[in-house]
Amino acid sequence: MVQRLKPEVRQRILDAAALVFAEDGFEKARLADIAKRAGTVTSNLYKYFKNKEEVFYAVVPPSHAAQLLRLLRARLRELEARGDWLESDQKDWPAAQAQLDFWVSERLSVLILLRGANGTRYDHIRDLFIKEMERQTLNYLRKNSGLADPDEHLNFILRRQFTRTAEMIVDILECYCERSDIEATLTHFWRFQLAGLSHLLKG
Repeated sequence: MVQRLKPEVRQRILDAAALVFAEDGFEKARLADIAKRAGTVTSNLYKYFKNKEEVFYAVVPPSHAAQLLRLLRARLRELEARGDWLESDQKDWPAAQAQLDFWVSERLSVLILLRGANGTRYDHIRDLFIKEMERQTLNYLRKNSGLADPDEHLNFILRRQFTRTAEMIVDILECYCERSDIEATLTHFWRFQLAGLSHLLKG
């Protein structure tokens, strides 16, 4: 007799796995910990998933990785098109709100992609996320300040700054779960971040 798999058990496993991957990362996560958190045993987990990789990609599908980068690019284009970074209420900015919606609704996936994806096919996503911010900033500088090629010192600063930006996003999403808290904390951070970038770009 073929055993009937229960959708609710599968979902419990996925919910537990998302928490474990977000906390420990893919490489350190153990199926035993996922099973325990889901209120089942490892042998039962194997009835639903072949291995840890299959669980991981069920938790973080390729569409999440693509959406993370797509929304970032849209957000950066929106910033480039607007010169009033510090004066405008960014609640009225469509790309900013779309990005926030995704970060809130897929909070654990974003945490995993930016911090816990080493050893998976997404282990380059965090670096792409940082490089995209760096690339768009340099493009803006070239267009608006007459800068041909940035010197090594500016490259160094931008790389380190946007690395810390990714780390701050992770810290905020790890600390807060509610949209209101995430939005309020990000608003403070963006004001701080954009004030410095605005001054730099004005040269």
